[in-house]
Amino acid sequence: MGKIAKQEQFTYAPRKTIFGLEKNAFLVTLTSFLGWTMVNMDSSFFSNVYPLIQKDLHLANWTVGAITASMAVAACFATLIAGPLSDYFGRKMVFQFTILFTAVGSALSALSGGFASLLIARCLTMAGNASEWMIGQVMVTEGTPSKSRGWWTGVAQVGFPVGWFLTAVVVARLAPIWGWRGVFWAGLVPIFLILVTRFFVKESDRFEDLKQFRQQAKQTEGEKASEITQTAYSVNLQEATQFTYRQLFNPDLRRTTILLWIWQFVYNYGLFCVAYFLPSIASAHGFTLSNSWMVSAWGTGVGAIGYLVAAFLGNIVGRRMVSLIWLFLGGVAGTFFAFGIHSIDQMAFWWAAYYFFTVGHMGAYVPYMLESFPTRARGTGASFISFSNWVALFLAGITSQWMVHSVGVNLAAFIWLGVAAWIAFMCGLGTPKIKPGLDLEEIIN
Repeated sequence: MGKIAKQEQFTYAPRKTIFGLEKNAFLVTLTSFLGWTMVNMDSSFFSNVYPLIQKDLHLANWTVGAITASMAVAACFATLIAGPLSDYFGRKMVFQFTILFTAVGSALSALSGGFASLLIARCLTMAGNASEWMIGQVMVTEGTPSKSRGWWTGVAQVGFPVGWFLTAVVVARLAPIWGWRGVFWAGLVPIFLILVTRFFVKESDRFEDLKQFRQQAKQTEGEKASEITQTAYSVNLQEATQFTYRQLFNPDLRRTTILLWIWQFVYNYGLFCVAYFLPSIASAHGFTLSNSWMVSAWGTGVGAIGYLVAAFLGNIVGRRMVSLIWLFLGGVAGTFFAFGIHSIDQMAFWWAAYYFFTVGHMGAYVPYMLESFPTRARGTGASFISFSNWVALFLAGITSQWMVHSVGVNLAAFIWLGVAAWIAFMCGLGTPKIKPGLDLEEIIN
């Protein structure tokens, strides 16, 4: 297991707070929330306007699935690389590059003239989107107080449904006037977040402490440094010098890593199959494209409340427990979405219920997942879990249409929204319980 350095106790002078957060913690949370909102807006623009892009650029039906699958591949590579980079060079630096990639990709999407240029633009955008998600949450987890950490991480996660909600509003307002290109120009907004993180947000004390240890370890022949080097925060000094992916599969983290990965993979596969092809599902029920935008807006708007409720309750009774309850109820809502739709109002209601519970469980899951990994590999662990999301997106892109043609819209939706949520629920039963309010170092020890 390696030597564990003891955590030292420090006394800090009182500091001015904003909503109970020290200034840097507030800026980190705000930046993460806005970053996740903006990158998710850009990501979901494509899923809302692809029928308009197909018509304008004269693209065949297969190109939508090909672009979606390629975006997933780009996201997979980006997340696998971004995690270790954030653990070795800093969360702040990697976060800035993810926002930059997203903004550039959005501009190139607006300028696309055909399949190849659109494919490259969307892959570049997704590389930024995928990496930003977890890097931003790591910053919040390490920068906020233990007693309110779960709440603020959940608040930052609300950027996901807020991004989808704003997308529905922006698309409904801009697409009829400016066309699909005008929608993508709105994706340039994230560029301003780079300036905020560049000049005002600082790295967490935990990461700076770990970085200093690794530098000392490098100068004193690796693991021998654990015999002479002390750290301010508790850390397994022997494992801290190992490659971060190896740390995830050491005996102390292996089971948790695997179950958390499968949990997110299954859940996201079901979500992506429906969310990214909602216009097609609406059409199969005889509804219009504008109807699907309304359904998306309702679902994501209500879903934001689900995130906040999950984050609030998770900070009191436990994030794992709330996640499991939300997943089970979300599977019920998904089942009604699959078999209980006879009007557009019913479709909007059950999509909103599914979003409130199944998607909303992320308000508790994300802080729970981040607490499950030590600082020495938290960025890598978070990005590895994020990697499962994009594997799910890839499979959704190449299998969703096939499933609809094979078993029909209703049964496919049941598998995606009902069965998938319950499988994720079963995976969660095998993960460890974590008491709310513990310091990150107490959890690992």
